[in-house]
Amino acid sequence: MMGMAIVCGQCAMLLLAMGSLRGSSIFFHKTATPLLCRCLQAAGIVLLGLSFFLQIHTMETPAISAVTWVGLTSIEIVLTTVICAAVISVNDM
Repeated sequence: MMGMAIVCGQCAMLLLAMGSLRGSSIFFHKTATPLLCRCLQAAGIVLLGLSFFLQIHTMETPAISAVTWVGLTSIEIVLTTVICAAVISVNDM
């Protein structure tokens, strides 16, 4: 269950990045429409909620699992930043 929470969280961060104006230009090579951005952001928020739900139900103490989820989310944000930087550098070549 913990692995599924991490995968859902990482996918959520990537969807949220794609739903931003700068992220959509990185991943789609052009700015996405506002409707597509809102849909990507909504899907990212749903996956982020699912990640939190899975993380809470993995451990016995909800307080510790909530703190762990925040820590994992920060790592997922850093990974998303690295992925965006890698995509930019590949596109510049």
